[in-house]
Amino acid sequence: MKIVHLTWGLAVGGAETLLVDIANQQAAAHETWIIVGNQCVDPAIAASLNHSVRLRVLGRPPGSANPWYLIKLGAWLRRINADVIHTHQASFARLKTLISTPMLLTVHNTRLPLNDTIAAFDSVCCISEAVRDEVTQRFPRCRPQVIHNGIDFEAVRVKARYGGRPFRIVQVSRLAHQQKGQDLLIRTLRTAVDILGAAAVGVDFVGAGESLDYLRRLAAEYGVERQCRFLGLQSRAWIYAELQAYDALVQPSRYEGFGLTVVEGIAAGLPVLVSNIEGPMEIIAGGQLGWSFRSENAEDLSRQLLDLITLSGTPDFAVAMRAKIEQARSRFDVRLTARRYLEEYGRLAAIHE
Repeated sequence: MKIVHLTWGLAVGGAETLLVDIANQQAAAHETWIIVGNQCVDPAIAASLNHSVRLRVLGRPPGSANPWYLIKLGAWLRRINADVIHTHQASFARLKTLISTPMLLTVHNTRLPLNDTIAAFDSVCCISEAVRDEVTQRFPRCRPQVIHNGIDFEAVRVKARYGGRPFRIVQVSRLAHQQKGQDLLIRTLRTAVDILGAAAVGVDFVGAGESLDYLRRLAAEYGVERQCRFLGLQSRAWIYAELQAYDALVQPSRYEGFGLTVVEGIAAGLPVLVSNIEGPMEIIAGGQLGWSFRSENAEDLSRQLLDLITLSGTPDFAVAMRAKIEQARSRFDVRLTARRYLEEYGRLAAIHE
């Protein structure tokens, strides 16, 4: 089978991570292409592609309305003559007027600027039940299916010991507090320091984004700047190697379609504490694979975190965490994700023969 993945950018993010992982898996047995529409390609992300994945960059300036790029993209696709085109943004629906190849769309988050052009795709897949529910509510005639995101569990180092002090918390995501809720974690840290002491707990924020200055000021305002470290963007190799050095991963998002870093935290053997919104709660299976707090409620986050710190020092905690890893692997291994997409590609190709 000949597969083309279409995306506007290939930078650091959950959707991009998924795209690289499934392309690498698919390229083992199929001719697999990634075409990037804009000029946005992170060298580290590109370097993580298997050598058999064929990467092409169209070079469109972001936001450009010049039709030449669409025409050129259509010419590339006709030359490749793929069996299926897997798009990762709904705006590629315009290509349906230029090519007859079956097209599949993955919707990677909630609250995306979708419109009725979603009906142009031959198949719509959502990364979680939460995303599917929103798409179905907004577009009642759309019948999307769920194919969960996945990660390479074998690539993640697993935590060996629990109950250490200081208790080190990690939060991995774009620094965009209005969605990701890092401000809630900083407020919670103030409570934890008051109860446990300044040297007993700390948070590392891994990621970059528009909220960095605000979060630095907030940490200073709450007097926890010494307990907060902002580590900036880190490679996936760094994350997969270093997660196991932490004692918990906290994801206090206000909205989230899925939350790939939550899966990564579980894979590393970390207890994960998430807001009780649809995407992350789906990952932790309602509480079987992790812990939750009431969304937007810093007081409840503080209570749950302090309980988790106490629980992590109990004798059977390591055994329980190992069981969670295996349960998560059975649901979120990237090999399962890649296989599900291949099955859907095959169905679409058969219909269009």
